[in-house]
Amino acid sequence: MAGDPTRTFTVAARDVVDGAFDTGAYPHRHLAVIQVAKIGTPNSQIPLVMAAVEMLSQLGWELVGFTMENHTVVAVLHKI
Repeated sequence: MAGDPTRTFTVAARDVVDGAFDTGAYPHRHLAVIQVAKIGTPNSQIPLVMAAVEMLSQLGWELVGFTMENHTVVAVLHKI
């Protein structure tokens, strides 16, 4: 994970899917789930990011935005 999510407001999609991100310890209402395409295109990262969004939606988070820029996919969520 790149940095402390409580300070950066971001978490890697892989950390969410792997269970390494503790939503209970996250103090903010907004969160960006990110994934950089190290191999391939940003499109190749969409399934991983959406799996993280799906998992977070079951924990009371709602998707409010989605973008791809350069080699990075970003999903922005807020806590309901």
